[in-house]
Amino acid sequence: MSSADALQHDGAQLDACVPRIRAGDLQAFEQLFRALHAALVGFALRYTGDTARAEEVVQDVFLAIWQARAEWAPHGSVRGYLFGAVRNRALNVRRRDVLEQDWTTQATQADTPPLHSLAADADADADADADADAEAEQAELISLAQAALDALPERCRLVMHLRWREGLSYAEIAEAMGIGVKGVENQLSRGLKAVRARVLGT
Repeated sequence: MSSADALQHDGAQLDACVPRIRAGDLQAFEQLFRALHAALVGFALRYTGDTARAEEVVQDVFLAIWQARAEWAPHGSVRGYLFGAVRNRALNVRRRDVLEQDWTTQATQADTPPLHSLAADADADADADADADAEAEQAELISLAQAALDALPERCRLVMHLRWREGLSYAEIAEAMGIGVKGVENQLSRGLKAVRARVLGT
């Protein structure tokens, strides 16, 4: 695991970058950027449907932070703050875009949540025998899980992405999505129920 990957999953280290950035520490700013850049671009892509636009969104967010670094004081975790800032920026970009494309179709082009994990969770109660068809069965489960995710409402799908792919805590997801922790719990419960129903046929 690279240092950037390790930092991405260490919220305390990420939060420690904030006072350094406020003091004008360019190294801390670059460290934060490298740690979360890929995850934030992937998240923005789910709104923009275009990699270049997603990159632009993330760069705009970081540029705004650096330009106002002396006054930058994110509430809660910096990770939750950044996902929320990228979400708001991406929504603004999408509203400005002349082309009104179907976001659900666009989102299939972005990185998908870890469906192996979701499918495994949904299939936890199924007693599948390990045989020569195991890989084919797993592929089918993943396909079913993906179909279930694609059918979810946008907010639910994004909450699932932040939890299962990016590993954000409930509090961080709540901050990023502008909803309460209870709302996050409800969205996750709804999403997992839909995946289980699709995979297990219940």
